[in-house]
This record gives sequence, structure tokens and C-alpha cells, in this order.
Amino acid sequence: MPHRLRALERRLARLAGIVRGWSEPAEEHQELLDARQLFVGLIRDGLRRAGIDPAEAASLRWFDKPEPPPPPVRLRPADPRVAFLADMQRLAERMRGRPPSLAHASPMQLFAYYCIGEGAREAPA
Repeated sequence: MPHRLRALERRLARLAGIVRGWSEPAEEHQELLDARQLFVGLIRDGLRRAGIDPAEAASLRWFDKPEPPPPPVRLRPADPRVAFLADMQRLAERMRGRPPSLAHASPMQLFAYYCIGEGAREAPA
């Protein structure tokens, strides 16, 4: 009897792994969508604090479109947050003294300048 229980446990563990494999990509995709909305919210808040209407930033309109499904395989670095913050710091340093054009700036440029860089410290007049 114990042998049969162990075999059943192994089969159940294998099935649980398969089910986790089905649900994890959907959960990761939802986390990505939530993080993206938070990111856009931070940019818009940074622009508002600087006295700028977020609707003037052309690149933010892209985030109002429906999200495409995630690609089937995504390769990620060990901790993408560390690399992302380092990239944003470098971008903010490069843009020092030069606010990005709202008509042509990428969301990353807006985030770097108005949430991390000089624009985050500017107060509306």
C-alpha cells in the first residue's frame, strides 16, 4: 500500500506541475499589465507635478491601446529591476538640463526625467 501511495503522490506532483505551467504565464502576464499601468501612472503623475498636461505626451497614447497577448517565450535577466533602474539613472543623467520633447519623447525618457531625474525635483510655477 505505501508503494501505491508514493506512486500516486508522484503522479499528482507531476499533474500539479503541469497545471502550474498553465496558470503561471497568465499570472505573469497580468502582473506585467498591472506594472505597466503603475508605470504609466507614475509618468503621468510626474508630468502633472511638473505642471504639464500628460495628454500632451504623444508616446503615452500607446498605453491606452489594448494589450497584445504575451509572446510564448520570454527570456529575462536574473533581476530585471536592477538593470532597469540603472538604465533609467543613466538616461536621467544624459538628459540633465534638457527636458524631453513631449511630442517625441519615449515613455522611458518621460519616466527618467520626470520621475527620477531633474523633472521630479521641479515644482510648478
